[in-house]
Amino acid sequence: MIHLLNEGATLAAGEALASLLRPGSWIALEGPLGAGKTTLARGVARGLGLAEDVPVTSPTFALVQEYDTTPRFVHGDLYRLSHACELEPLGLLERLDEGAIVALEWALPFVAELGRPELVLRLSHDDAGGRGLQVEGAAAERARSKLRAAVAEGEAL
Repeated sequence: MIHLLNEGATLAAGEALASLLRPGSWIALEGPLGAGKTTLARGVARGLGLAEDVPVTSPTFALVQEYDTTPRFVHGDLYRLSHACELEPLGLLERLDEGAIVALEWALPFVAELGRPELVLRLSHDDAGGRGLQVEGAAAERARSKLRAAVAEGEAL
């Protein structure tokens, strides 16, 4: 478990993740409401070069938001989807094929359609008011050490 003391640490973790992700990969963001999934996605977008003045907000109602980064960043929220057939109109597989990096909240029920994520990032609330971050998946070991270093720097922000 990686402890995220504050928003700065969560953003720093996202920025560090950006440097680990390859074009065409996706990450699953899991956790309860308010656990920091969108803040972590904002950090990824910033790490991919998105300007500070461009807002990164929750895609809960839009379902998918794209950002002009290199590679392109797509942030989605699949919470409201009830069936896999609802994925196709979102164009997520096409974005992955085009080399976008995709971060999806509430996506694990759709792994059969999307393929296995590069990382599963499980965020949780902790008793001290911060967040906990568990990292799972093929790149988990490599990600954990990079994240711990970035979080230590981010907590100072």
